[in-house]
Amino acid sequence: MKRKIQDIKIPFSPQFAAIVGTNEALFLQQLHYRLQISKNINDGHRWVYNTYEEWTHEFPCWKAHVMKRLVKKLETDELIITSEYNKMPMDRTKWYRINYEKLSQTCGEFVPFERTEMVDRVEQKRLSEENVLLPAITKELKHTTKKKRYSEKDLATISSVIEYLNQKAFKRFKDNTNTTRDLLHERIEEGYTLDDFKLVIDTKVAQWLHHPQFRHYLQPSTLFKAEKFENYLNEAPVDMVRSIVLKAYVSPTLDFEKGENAYELRTC
Repeated sequence: MKRKIQDIKIPFSPQFAAIVGTNEALFLQQLHYRLQISKNINDGHRWVYNTYEEWTHEFPCWKAHVMKRLVKKLETDELIITSEYNKMPMDRTKWYRINYEKLSQTCGEFVPFERTEMVDRVEQKRLSEENVLLPAITKELKHTTKKKRYSEKDLATISSVIEYLNQKAFKRFKDNTNTTRDLLHERIEEGYTLDDFKLVIDTKVAQWLHHPQFRHYLQPSTLFKAEKFENYLNEAPVDMVRSIVLKAYVSPTLDFEKGENAYELRTC
């Protein structure tokens, strides 16, 4: 079992913080420290893996959403490089390393830390045993994989929705990405049907397909978003709603082969 991470004293450089930002400097110096004792080698580089929740254990002053924003900013600034080397495809734990070349360009002549700097050997051994040798899979992942997330019926609906969107909007979205499945599954759980999804697609395609500023919004992340979907559904013209109702209606079959019972209704 992973033990609680002890308070580790990492040197802080005010000059480095003035260049990249205070939170950024703290995170980069901690990541650099971790990289020195990491045994995870991929593509010729050392890597450190952590979930956002695990990062907050090392930085208890930050919440998970702060960590996400910070990592995103460092990725955008190209000061860190992230990837995934997890053994299980469903494990989305991020792996991190510092882009030392970009960091050198950003800091100019100032060197925040040397790549060859090594931590105390006793501390290095302790951290290696506690953290690096653990499998890269989160507790949250273990919990969600104990049960089947989607029924066959829901998967069929999701597939039909994406196929219909691709056909109407001339797109090539996939129905097996986690983001798309989660988004559609949330709407299905709320009680929306395949006809509801098609109605939203038809409505927004009619409005946006030939509009240069809006046609790129014909995508799952926009159409099926929780705060937008119901509004889009209620934008559908009356005649469009009526056509869907008529398609769903099956008229009775008249059997004219029974003489006096010529107008007897036959149940389909």
